[in-house]
Amino acid sequence: INAEYGELSLPPMVVSARMASRARQIRTSVSRATAPCTTAIGHPKKFRTSDGVTLKYTDHGDREGLPVLLLHGWGANGHYFQRNVPQLTRAGLRCLTVDHRGMGDSDKPGHGHRVSRIAADVHDLVSHAQIDQPMIMVGTSLGFTIISLYLEIFGSERVSGVCFVDQTCAMYQRPGWYHGALTLNNPAMCADLTAALQHNWDSLAEDVVRGGFGSVGPSEEEFVFLKEQVLKCDPGHLARLMQDHANLDLTDLMPQIRVPVLNCIGGQTQCHEIRGMEFIGETVPWGKNVTFQEQGHFLYWEDPDRFNQCLIDFSHGCHQHQPGQLFSSLKDEVWQSF
Repeated sequence: INAEYGELSLPPMVVSARMASRARQIRTSVSRATAPCTTAIGHPKKFRTSDGVTLKYTDHGDREGLPVLLLHGWGANGHYFQRNVPQLTRAGLRCLTVDHRGMGDSDKPGHGHRVSRIAADVHDLVSHAQIDQPMIMVGTSLGFTIISLYLEIFGSERVSGVCFVDQTCAMYQRPGWYHGALTLNNPAMCADLTAALQHNWDSLAEDVVRGGFGSVGPSEEEFVFLKEQVLKCDPGHLARLMQDHANLDLTDLMPQIRVPVLNCIGGQTQCHEIRGMEFIGETVPWGKNVTFQEQGHFLYWEDPDRFNQCLIDFSHGCHQHQPGQLFSSLKDEVWQSF
């Protein structure tokens, strides 16, 4: 019992035991097919945000195709979508990725360490890239929070649908809400993360990669590649950004989202309480939860064929059906398996 953070907040020893149990589920031998890791997809472009920060982005596929904006999570970058973009563009979609400020190959400006500022960066990108058709917004992890704030601040006029990936809508445990993050669920744990970012960055980067996988851990090539991407980030920026991200409670915003929501959940996630993620698909007016039973936080990387087909069906469906009819229209084998 933790009086400061709420009656049911988890003490570190309980969290450690839970995480150890989760870790035992991860097999070290790889039984899933893995594609080669590369940074050679697409031609990077740059744009300047309204506060003068230069961000890297990519724009793939037919510019007349249905636009899909892929927003990565904390400690990642656009290369995390390399197993998604080729298949999505072959299906006729226009796919854009961006490296958020302080991460990947974008500027590390030393300011703007807030999710609301990143949502403004996304708004700037939409204007710069001339995304004229209503778009599908895909947000993995932190990307969920970016999109949620984007919709709250800028509205949904330019959005036809949203895909969230493995994120609860409130990370901190609070009275009445006990479905947050598995570890970063109170300020003390975020303080521990800040210390690790400052003093043990390399080791933490390894934990970030391993913690993203579900029942099958990363191959050696995946581990090396993804760790390299994590280490491109500014650890000071990550610390302050996580303090803002983890403190946000977006439960009240979910009923206000007025576009279809495909909410993807990793059945073996090491990051969030599954019940907290299920709340999203149950609470938005036109939402559907889909669980990838053996995958984790990086489910779009771990099972790209299945994720890509879901996103393709969802994207085209958002443009062909009324919101209330969308999910009942999706009846192929991929959807029946959920």
